[in-house]
Amino acid sequence: RVAACGADGATRVMRATMWSPSLASGAAVARARVLSRRSAVARGDVNLCRQRRRLYRQRAARDVRAAAERVDESDDADITTALARTLASKAKALYVKSDMVIGVSRGDHVAELMRAVSEDIRSGALTNIKVVACEALAAKEAAVCGLEIRSEDEVRMIDVSFVQPSECALVVVNGEKSFGAVLGRETTPVQPDLERQKRVMASSSKVVLLKELFVDKVGGSIPCTVPADDWEEYAEELDDLLLGDAEVWRRGATFDANPRGGKNPYISSDGSHTLLDLRFEDPINAGRWECGLMLDGKPCGPYELQQALENDVEGVIAHGLYMQADSVITVNPETMEAVEIKRD
Repeated sequence: RVAACGADGATRVMRATMWSPSLASGAAVARARVLSRRSAVARGDVNLCRQRRRLYRQRAARDVRAAAERVDESDDADITTALARTLASKAKALYVKSDMVIGVSRGDHVAELMRAVSEDIRSGALTNIKVVACEALAAKEAAVCGLEIRSEDEVRMIDVSFVQPSECALVVVNGEKSFGAVLGRETTPVQPDLERQKRVMASSSKVVLLKELFVDKVGGSIPCTVPADDWEEYAEELDDLLLGDAEVWRRGATFDANPRGGKNPYISSDGSHTLLDLRFEDPINAGRWECGLMLDGKPCGPYELQQALENDVEGVIAHGLYMQADSVITVNPETMEAVEIKRD
């Protein structure tokens, strides 16, 4: 077809076959493109040739990146699912019994635990399990699993809450081992509800964290919930407290919007509160502080920062630091088996 059309007609063949590859073989498409470029050069249209070559290179590079991302996402999904099942199985075996009220947070690990509990209820291995969700996303997952959902006001006590933190670290204070966790960094598919999550966890007899790995030190971004009205005043107070130690950014629809939340800053559905992210980052080395957290120009631990946020600043309704977990179920990197680490 290309030979019959000649150089001038090659452009029409190329356009037809480029968007409908089934109309011609790969060789014919390539030949059409070559003839089209020659025809353009003959007419002196060099810029058109350059634009087309650049377009072809961009499309090829985009296709390669997309293919690589599909492979990576598939691999990551398989690994995440396997880890979630390992942690969920351990948590269920250790803590979930019939006639219990359990609290649940968002996260793949906790969602897998809810699916496992739902299967046991259907098989008769577990009975009379009630679920209290830490936030709307967890409630949706529980509903999908067919679990019986109760609000925190409808139960007298929560036997155990399972929470998947954004990050978790071992913390040793006065020779005693405990855990430092950060909650609420996630921005999708919905923003976190730190106030509700903290209430559910405070109502629980035990809080168990599910996390596949530990970080060396708690650091990075710490979210805070403040009233939406006059949020700038509260941000200013936090900025004064953390001057030189952390930047205060308003949470937007995307994590890296800008310090004022970008074009779509987050406001809760009832309009009562917004989120501020305290970003503990080294401005010189462009990354997290090596010590994790800073306060008054000196390294500090999560306990010290927690006390400062709760006692030294007005308007902080809730924050993402959590130090009261009873245990963490994690993965032994050598055996890839789930293990439980308890606080002293």
